[in-house]
Amino acid sequence: MLSKKIQLYALSTCPICKRTASLLEEMGQDFVKVEVDLLDSGEQWLMSKEVKKYNPENTYPTLVISEVIVGFDQARIKEILGK
Repeated sequence: MLSKKIQLYALSTCPICKRTASLLEEMGQDFVKVEVDLLDSGEQWLMSKEVKKYNPENTYPTLVISEVIVGFDQARIKEILGK
């Protein structure tokens, strides 16, 4: 079975973002985490535009798997990842 590409857009100071990353790690999932607030200002602007494609409210965490999950929804994450 192919693993799903997982992208986590987060803020380094956000406790819910950290909780989402921890859940993915506990589930043994490979994922790319982008901590938007740690990017330089130009990269932040570009990444903000990217996040808005998935989440018009531009809130964090924004988790993109085969669908977009805004916030921490453990049950939905596990359902999508088949865990």
